[in-house]
Formats: sequence, structure tokens, C-alpha cells
Amino acid sequence: MSEEEISIRELVKQPSILAKVIRSSSELNGICSSRDLQLELARRLEVLNTDAAKSRAAFIRSQDAGSFSANRKAWGIPEFPEELVTVDDFNDGFLWRFRAHTTSWGHNQQADEWFYTSLEARSVTRYEFWECDEGPEKLGFVFVVDYKSILQQLLADHVYEVLISPAFSKEELTQYIARFSEHEEDYSLEEVIEDYISQNPNYNAE
Repeated sequence: MSEEEISIRELVKQPSILAKVIRSSSELNGICSSRDLQLELARRLEVLNTDAAKSRAAFIRSQDAGSFSANRKAWGIPEFPEELVTVDDFNDGFLWRFRAHTTSWGHNQQADEWFYTSLEARSVTRYEFWECDEGPEKLGFVFVVDYKSILQQLLADHVYEVLISPAFSKEELTQYIARFSEHEEDYSLEEVIEDYISQNPNYNAE
């Protein structure tokens, strides 16, 4: 594994700087349409009085591509190769769009993991799936809904990886396990628990 890959893996696990100022992850639901709440979070960041916090507050007040490039890692936003996440995916300082990709893109799985686990993703209202397996790059499908609804739709399409997301509560994970039918799914319940659910911080094996 290259040093670049190790660095990306470490950054995927790095908490978002937003974790220091939000009272609940629900504050990020719909934040892209609330300038008042955006500015409130900018003020909270400024109170922290760190370089990373102050630069993110400035980015919220006036989105600047140069600031994004210079500070994204300090904010907990990995710099994925192939431009999997760019400043254009942000609006007024918050992630509004996530562009998922097939394995034709080398770091798609790391980007997906970041989307499932980072607080930055909670503000997303547009999910795009891109592919180029059979020719030029093209948009496969789009979801225009809130973050949790995106995950639920992906799960309905048997994308079990979403189960690592803290957006799913312990109760929801328990219900999913109880209702799981191996006749209707592509994996066994044991595999889904071991590979995905067990990575969710809300899961508690009893």
C-alpha cells in the first residue's frame, strides 16, 4: 500500500471539524437551504479560535476554491485522486452533492466510506452515481432527497455498505437484523453483520 493510500485511509477516519460545533447531526439536515444556520455554525467555529476553524468559518461566509484546496484536510475532507470530491460539490461551505463512482475510479470505495461515515455528508441532498465501465463517463442515476433517505434507498438496492453509517441507530440496526431475509438478499446475515453492521459505532453485539 502506497503512502498516498495510507494517508487517504487515515483522512477518511478523521472527524469533520463540524463535530466540534454542532449540537446534533440533525442540525446539518437541510442546512444548505438555511443561510441563518450556516452563519450560526460559522460563528461557533470562529469561537474555537483555531486556524482550521477560522478558515472553515471563512469558507462558509464566502466559498473560495483556494481556501478549500489549502484547508480541506484540516477540516476532515480527504483529497481523493481523480477529483472524486471537489469544491463544486459544496454550496455556501457545506457539501450538497456526493458523486459516487464505480470501481473504474481507483479510490471510489474510500470516498464511499467517507460519505457513509463523515458528518460532512449529512448535508447532502443530491446523490449521483457515475460509471464508465462500457464507454465514456456517464451519469447512471440520481437521488434528490435528504441524506438518510439516500442511505435507505441504497440499502433497498442491496448496497449493504451503508450500514456502517452512524445515521442508522442501534434500534434501526436491530430491526434490520430481525427482518433480514436471506432468500431476498445477496449475502447471508452473518456476512452482512461481520462486514458492515459490526463497523457501525451504534451496533452492540449481544
